[in-house]
Amino acid sequence: MQNYTKSQTRLAFVQYIFQNEFLNNLSAENIEEFQKHFYDTNIAVIDEKKEFKLKFNKNFLNRLFESFRNNINKKTIHEELNQFIEINRKFEKWDNVLKSLIFAIITELIITKKNKVKIVLNDYLNISKSLVSQKETKLINAIIQRYIDKYEIDKK
Repeated sequence: MQNYTKSQTRLAFVQYIFQNEFLNNLSAENIEEFQKHFYDTNIAVIDEKKEFKLKFNKNFLNRLFESFRNNINKKTIHEELNQFIEINRKFEKWDNVLKSLIFAIITELIITKKNKVKIVLNDYLNISKSLVSQKETKLINAIIQRYIDKYEIDKK
């Protein structure tokens, strides 16, 4: 799969998680509905004042969805990440965009080969630059690096 398609699939996955933060509805029917609605939809890039069509790999998105559904316990992740946060705002109080990005990163890291962890993280950080501020992108990177170190995700 091309890197551009993977990036768009990851962007769609972040959008999917964000949507579910509001709807609190995680089901197989929900992912199919999401794919029908968002595939080939125009997405605006505000900084560059242009649009592109979102085209993602449905099989890869389904793998991410299955990993999210089977491996992510939000309460546990909230508790784990709060150990890494050095600001006075707990993770569960963060903006839904930030939480969605972090959930997406952790979800994919769980199913990623060790030698691809940095590539995956870099792609999500690039995606975050179009969704949140540079300061928030740095915060995401710092939190995920601590998560990776704690669980030795990128160690051989």
